[in-house]
Amino acid sequence: MRQVLIYFAAILIHELFHVFAAQVLFREKIGIILLPSGFSGRWKSFQPEKWVQCAVCAFGPLGNILTAAAAKIFLFESYTKAEFIKANLFIGIFNLIPLYPMDGGSILLVFLYNKVGTDKTYGIMRKLGLGIRILLLTAGLYILVFYKNPSLFLAIILLPGLGTIKGTVKRLNLNSLIRRKERILKKRSYQMRDILLIKDVSLGEALLLLDYDKYHIIHIADENLKILGAVTEQQIIDAILQHNVGKTLEEVFIKKQ
Repeated sequence: MRQVLIYFAAILIHELFHVFAAQVLFREKIGIILLPSGFSGRWKSFQPEKWVQCAVCAFGPLGNILTAAAAKIFLFESYTKAEFIKANLFIGIFNLIPLYPMDGGSILLVFLYNKVGTDKTYGIMRKLGLGIRILLLTAGLYILVFYKNPSLFLAIILLPGLGTIKGTVKRLNLNSLIRRKERILKKRSYQMRDILLIKDVSLGEALLLLDYDKYHIIHIADENLKILGAVTEQQIIDAILQHNVGKTLEEVFIKKQ
């Protein structure tokens, strides 16, 4: 029981450093929710600038490592001290693994999105995540069988599934598109791209097709490729903010006409 409380304290320290970075250093609102796999932070409004997201993610592991160093220096030698240091180092380093939704994975996702865009980011993160999960599950099963310790195995089993990556990439894309309006108005010019989409494509699917470095005109067509209308990416964004992302282009834009 004592060991469980020590690890819970290390997790709590981890999340408090996230909250401190978000709300005190960067004035961004973040909420902490309890999941089967532990605590998780969620932005209460639109995601902040990407470098702020990365900094807030990094503060959790940094907080655990700093806490372990402080405990090593200032606490008296004891079994509890050794376990507290070990717990903080484990939580801090474990969260740096590039597996989403852990901090290392969240930072990598933002970095990839900036470099290669929406589709490639999702593909890379999904393949990398699957490989790392298999590796950690194998290691966790080995530790469970030979050392009777289920911690790692349960931690990976309880992590949210790979499907959460797509949702996060969508939010990154939406956030980037919303903030891009300011850049376009400032630059006074921007590259454009035309896209043809069939009318039953959903708003969420359309969002994933928008490049992060171009402004888009979306042409909506029926199954015979007859053009039914055209909308801008800003209209797509406004529609996503007003409707369920599962609604189709036809439901939102064509039936209104």
